[in-house]
Amino acid sequence: MLAAALAACSLSSATASKRAAPTYSLPQTQAGWLRAFDWYPLEATDAQGRRVRELRGARKRGLHVRFGDDSYRVKGACNTLSGAYRVEGERLVHDGRLDAVQTVAGCRHGAAMERAFFAQPLIGTHFSIDAHGRAPVLRITADDGARMQLIGLPAAPAR
Repeated sequence: MLAAALAACSLSSATASKRAAPTYSLPQTQAGWLRAFDWYPLEATDAQGRRVRELRGARKRGLHVRFGDDSYRVKGACNTLSGAYRVEGERLVHDGRLDAVQTVAGCRHGAAMERAFFAQPLIGTHFSIDAHGRAPVLRITADDGARMQLIGLPAAPAR
């Protein structure tokens, strides 16, 4: 009887833990992957292949990009940049319906990091997403050769 009771308890706790664990469905398209994550900078290089050193630690400071259905938002140390975009194949293209808008609050700390992040090519670029690691990596390449890699963390639900 004790064995039957223990088996019932372990079965009910296993069932409860399955219900408590969140389930995620993986996006089916590149655009779906863009929207499913907040993208934090890992590293960037300029058109000559030189590392953009000002971005060191940007991920820990919370700088990131969020893509919506037809708009994007770049969050810096104390400012934001947003605009309209669309996906055309493997390119992020400016939509033209809305020009990019940027706030211009003064930053005491992180101003150089923010300027470097906002200066990175984002729209009008080629992109690819590598989803084979522990977290997806977004690779952006501008026509002039400048590159940026961003790591994806699940986007917080919209409020």
